[in-house]
Amino acid sequence: MNLNNFLKESARDIISLGSPAFFILALARISITSNYIYLGKVALAGFLFLGLMYFFKANIHLGLGLIIVVFLSMYYNDLRFSLFASAIYIFAIASLFYLKKDNSEIIKGILFGAIATGVSWFVVEKLF
Repeated sequence: MNLNNFLKESARDIISLGSPAFFILALARISITSNYIYLGKVALAGFLFLGLMYFFKANIHLGLGLIIVVFLSMYYNDLRFSLFASAIYIFAIASLFYLKKDNSEIIKGILFGAIATGVSWFVVEKLF
């Protein structure tokens, strides 16, 4: 395998950490702990993001990935985990640029993920 193929495969692997399957896995992990407030925040953010993504074409991996990074970092409340998760997220952004994905979809994925995270945090905090 040459270096170019290795880089492309590695970029795809990093991006997959923001996939819907990984998002569902994160939801399952949170639900096992019976922490329903965090589960509600993550699930609501996911639904809000998917709604925004439905109407405006955005990158699903960056939106769901940001939700996972933010809420799991808060959930674990560990600086090392937060730094690690943030670094992986930054590598995911770089990977999408490396793979020459549409810049507007990348930006909208990050933006809509941030909006969904903020709205979800606010709504669930006010309800509980």
